Order: sequence, then C-alpha cells, then structure tokens
Amino acid sequence: MNKTVKKLINDIKNNTYCRLGASKIHGAGIIAIRDIPKNTNPFLMNREEKWLKANIKDFGKLDKGIAEMIDAFFPAEGDGTIYLPDFGLNGINISYFLNTSKKPNVYTTNKGSVFKTLRKIKKGEELTIDYKSYTKI
Repeated sequence: MNKTVKKLINDIKNNTYCRLGASKIHGAGIIAIRDIPKNTNPFLMNREEKWLKANIKDFGKLDKGIAEMIDAFFPAEGDGTIYLPDFGLNGINISYFLNTSKKPNVYTTNKGSVFKTLRKIKKGEELTIDYKSYTKI
C-alpha cells in the first residue's frame, strides 16, 4: 500500500465523525456517527478552502436553481457581496448542512472555514450551530 493510500485510510479512521441524515430540526442535518470529543473539528479536511469575493450582480442572469442554491448556501450581504469557495458549488461539504439552534454544540472560528465542538457530542446526536455566529467574526 502506498503512502497516499495509507494517509487517506488514517484520515478516514481518525477524522470522520458525521454523516448526513434526517434532522429533527429541519430536513437534512449532520448526525454524529461516533462520539466527538469537545474542541474537535468534526469536518477536518485534507484541503484548505479558499474564499473568493464576488458580487451577485457579476453573475448576470442565472438559472433559477443555481440562483436559489447560491442564496441558500452563500447569502449576499446588503451590498450584494458574496463569498464563494474556490471549488464552486459542486464541492460543497457536509458542514453546509448544519442546522441552526439557540443551544448549539458547534461554533465557527472564521465564518465557516473551521468548526469546533463546544462540548462532547454523542453518537446519534445532531450537530448544530447558531447561524448568527457566522456574522460575529
């Protein structure tokens, strides 16, 4: 087995904590598939996200489905500014399915690029965040 495969297997075994599932809060959510220790990034990836600044006006006329997806995952600020990941819409990761809660068990340290658990999260529990925390940073 080569080093790249070994690294991938190690990453899967040590850094996979969640999966998409049915939410008791709303639609789809993120469910812990094993216990997650406090202060752990449950969405650790081998790739760093880079965010690009654009304006919704830059897109011109958009297909309705694409416009709805951008609005759902990357809402525009008052002046139309949006921040998009450099990998585009097809690379959206599991963290985009966090549901909001007034008693969250996850927080973000930089507008959604890094997440940490506020406490131990038990297997089967839904991960949640306070959506207002995205704008406090």
